[in-house]
This record gives sequence, C-alpha cells and structure tokens, in this order.
Amino acid sequence: MKPFERYLTHLTDLRKFLDTYLEMRQYFQELNFSEEDMKSPPMYTEKMFLYHERLNRLHTDVLKQVNDFGFDVSEEEFDDFIVPRLKKINELIPLKDGNSKRTDIGNEDY
Repeated sequence: MKPFERYLTHLTDLRKFLDTYLEMRQYFQELNFSEEDMKSPPMYTEKMFLYHERLNRLHTDVLKQVNDFGFDVSEEEFDDFIVPRLKKINELIPLKDGNSKRTDIGNEDY
C-alpha cells in the first residue's frame, strides 16, 4: 500500500464519499435502474443531481486533503485507488440487469 493510500483509509471524507456512492446505488436500485440506464438515465430526479453534486465535491475535497497533507497525488492515481472500492459497492448493490454478481456472502466491508 502506498503512503497516500494508507493516509486515505483514515480520512472521514473518504468514508463519506463511499457512503454517498452506496446510497446513490441503493436509490438507483429502488428506481429499478440497470447498468445501461446509468449511462443514459431514462429520467432525472432532483435527488440524482444532489448525489452527483455531493460526489463531485467530496472527490475534489478528498484529493485536495491528500495533496495538502504533502502527497503529490494526481487525479488518476486517486481514481486508481477509489475505483476498486466503487466496484465492490456495485457488487453489493447490483442493479436490475444483474451485471454485477456478489463475490462474497455479504459480510465484507468495502
């Protein structure tokens, strides 16, 4: 694990980012969205815009916190760290087409 990754695992805002993404997936699941719908939603709701705005803000804030602490982390490096965690959430909260299958029994943390 790289030093900046170890630092990230202790940030409260990273947890907020992941929790927000999880909530958003649950919301899309409630709307009966598929993975394909995520690319081009059949409808837009105010809540979708709020999730999008919150995720963008948290993404920017977490990356800034890491760099302000003294690490020189690019957005690409940060995304390389975060994407596997988002994919894990996708497995935990599959959408209606079932493209994401769970690989655990539901007791693993993201």
